[in-house]
Amino acid sequence: MDFKNLLLHLDNSSGCRNRLDAAFALARDFEARIEGLFVVPDYIVPSYVEAQISVDLITDVTEKAIARAEETLAEYTQLARDAGVEFDAEVVEGQIIPILREHSKYADLMLLGQDQPDDPDNASYGLADALLFEGACGCLLVPHSVKIEPPGKRILLAWNASRESARALHEAMPLLARADELVVLSSEPDGADSGLAQGHPHAQRLARFLESHGIESVSSGISDPDLTPSQAIIGQALDMRADLIVMGAYGHTRLREIILGGTTRDLLKQTPAPLLLAH
Repeated sequence: MDFKNLLLHLDNSSGCRNRLDAAFALARDFEARIEGLFVVPDYIVPSYVEAQISVDLITDVTEKAIARAEETLAEYTQLARDAGVEFDAEVVEGQIIPILREHSKYADLMLLGQDQPDDPDNASYGLADALLFEGACGCLLVPHSVKIEPPGKRILLAWNASRESARALHEAMPLLARADELVVLSSEPDGADSGLAQGHPHAQRLARFLESHGIESVSSGISDPDLTPSQAIIGQALDMRADLIVMGAYGHTRLREIILGGTTRDLLKQTPAPLLLAH
């Protein structure tokens, strides 16, 4: 199944242009529609400070934030027209995670931004962490500071035969089928040759699965035992100039606190290319 409905989170941040460019490229490739959501948070004031903050002040802050969002959205809409893609976007007021979670039920892929602590306009903090667990479709995390290329021509697939990596594989199939180059990086290389994972049963079965869909791949392994999985993934991505990394997201929720695995956490912070994740 191709991507026909892309859900795109929008904000005023400098990194949002990368997100738009990635969405436009995917929309052109798949003739997809983009649904853009610019969420202005509604301010919940704790009861112990209600006396110090007037309703008029809260209303004024909210109205200014909505006006700025609508002005920015007009610029984004013009960029979409120039790119020749179908772009339906709106400014909504509310809590961002529940809103994106609900809209993800009707999307094939959700595009999110990377945390950008030095940009006060970045509204992506914690979104990927939460929506990997709560969202209803795969997430494409787009880096904010590196120059990106249209994702999906040179793909790195991180594979360890886990349920999470299998879920990411299936979410990425529309892109894998169109890739010019696909490298599978196995975390369990063949013991006879630490540089290649072709002898590993999991890698062999994955290669047969991909071949059944007409997808050619090259298997690789982590050749340096001193590298962590995240270092190996980043190194391989840089070596092949990957424009997309596909991997499973590891972690769990406990008492509504999200706990991510180390590799997932590292890649969310350091990925050199758009990162397609699924849990």
